[in-house]
Amino acid sequence: MTFPTISDQAELEMWSVIRDDARSSLSRATTIGFIYLIAALAVGTFLLSAVAELSEDAVYYVGWEEKEVVVTWMRSMMWVYAGIAVIAGVGWLLVQLSLRGSLPVFVATIISKIPGLGRAIQTIALANFCQSIYQSVVNSKTYGDAFRAASDETRFTPLRLWIDRSAARLDSGQSWEHALLRPPIKDHPLAAVIAMGQSQLSREETIRMWHQAASDSHWLLQTRSQRTVRHLFRVGLICSLFTAGLAILSTNTNIVLMLDGLTYSGGWF
Repeated sequence: MTFPTISDQAELEMWSVIRDDARSSLSRATTIGFIYLIAALAVGTFLLSAVAELSEDAVYYVGWEEKEVVVTWMRSMMWVYAGIAVIAGVGWLLVQLSLRGSLPVFVATIISKIPGLGRAIQTIALANFCQSIYQSVVNSKTYGDAFRAASDETRFTPLRLWIDRSAARLDSGQSWEHALLRPPIKDHPLAAVIAMGQSQLSREETIRMWHQAASDSHWLLQTRSQRTVRHLFRVGLICSLFTAGLAILSTNTNIVLMLDGLTYSGGWF
């Protein structure tokens, strides 16, 4: 067993902080985007409801023909906004649970397919996995034991399932290449480890390999999470402006019709 130096311990602590910061920043960005969207939907629904109520029994004229202001589409739009709010709420909850590793494999796999956000969640799990294996290798554990320890620490359930299967294959004596078939994460630190691990490496070379993988995955996590957070803020703001603006434009249509009716008739019927 090798005892870590002060610099080694500091590096491990730094990696842990990077993962925690990435997880909290992604959670905060999705929460703020969700709040923006819900606020815009609430404002839009209120406008639609108020104008629909005012438009009841209002009429306007096309030439000499009297027509009633239609409000059914506004009520339908309110239901659409309510549906969007429910879907957004479910999506936000699933993302929060995915960041905490509380989702079954199938649902977590779907969340990991979300552009940007899904890759960031995968990278958090990859960074944690590489650090765990690196620490186990430093402590002279077998790969089977190292993978089982990494499985206990992994929150991303698709990766945890793959780790468990890989540990079982390694214990049964399968080659490195076959034991690590079809990983759920395709990023280059893990791909490099799978490729390099097929060679006969000394203990020092194995430690360097996993240290490099852990270092690269945490660097990748930093850049990817920062980019994803900026993207989430932009998307949340754009979606909020669009939903609120759509409601304003839609209600403005009925308001114009009602004003036309007042202009021609001097009152509502």
